[in-house]
Amino acid sequence: MHAAEQFDLGIDGWRMEILVTAALVYVAIGAAFFAHPASPAQPDDFDWRNQIDVFRATLPDVLGWPVGLWRFGRSCLGPD
Repeated sequence: MHAAEQFDLGIDGWRMEILVTAALVYVAIGAAFFAHPASPAQPDDFDWRNQIDVFRATLPDVLGWPVGLWRFGRSCLGPD
């Protein structure tokens, strides 16, 4: 086993931790909103073999949700 002192992140280690946390939150929010089978869902949709198809179909929405939110905000509130 290694002692905790050997895994020192240094002075700027907290920045990487914040970046990783933000990336995980980004993906989690997108997955919660968009990574689900199309309606109406069938029992076979939740089989692990079919989840890769759902993942592939929804990946652009999962990763691009902030762009859609930004466009929606600009269309409702105007350019300024």
